[in-house]
Amino acid sequence: MTSFPLTTRIATLTAFHMVLLGGMLLHAEGRSWRSMNGNQSFRAVFVSSNGVSVVLRTPDRRTVTVALKNLHSSDRAWVRQHLKKTLPPAEAGVTGPCFDSLAYGDTRATVEKKLRESPAVSKTLDDQLIGRTGLNGIYRTTVAGEQFNLFFQWSGNDELREVTLRGESSSSLDYDKGLRKRWQSLLSKLARSHGSPVQATRYPPREELTGGQLLGSHLWHTENGHSILLCTGQEKDKYLVAVRFSADRIPPNVLPELPAETPADPPPGP
Repeated sequence: MTSFPLTTRIATLTAFHMVLLGGMLLHAEGRSWRSMNGNQSFRAVFVSSNGVSVVLRTPDRRTVTVALKNLHSSDRAWVRQHLKKTLPPAEAGVTGPCFDSLAYGDTRATVEKKLRESPAVSKTLDDQLIGRTGLNGIYRTTVAGEQFNLFFQWSGNDELREVTLRGESSSSLDYDKGLRKRWQSLLSKLARSHGSPVQATRYPPREELTGGQLLGSHLWHTENGHSILLCTGQEKDKYLVAVRFSADRIPPNVLPELPAETPADPPPGP
């Protein structure tokens, strides 16, 4: 019988157990992946993805690359959500007539689908809770480096009419400094995308924000007759900035005040 020095035997056992433990962890962390039609499945650990393909490690420790289009829709959705959680948030698009890829007239189901697929939007609640609470305040995005919650208004036919991006609330002490800086950043970003506004006013003094309203300071008209407004608002004893996308063509000199405390979005009917 061949004998080994004690240190060698310990190292050998340690290496063996590391391989064994690695295999156990690999199996524990792996998930089931399915082919596009769902007829075939296999277990593997997610390694990385570039948004077009996914790198997986199989239980026998082989690394394989699979095109996302060849995976089942549920697996593609899992990869999208995983990337959203692990990658820095993408900047939302405010260059079009409506927010990101949304379009006025979209149904609620279409809006939800587009938001789920957008790399610039993340959810703050589980899907099951969304069905009970509606969409208002459930989705979040980033514009000009700041976080905004999304709020929606619908027509009587349950079609999209407005999207409002509401920023994080700030105290009155921050109104003339941090909040004003955020307002200026949004103004610069919107002006770069949409040119000169058809109406513009100064940054409103805090005393003008009474009654819990969103007060529009800048108004842009899009080529297809819609409106974009930059707003400042008061919510109880806090203050915020917001961007409102509206299907209506709001005339200059009539910048409407909106409730800063947006009513809860009613859940869809049965």
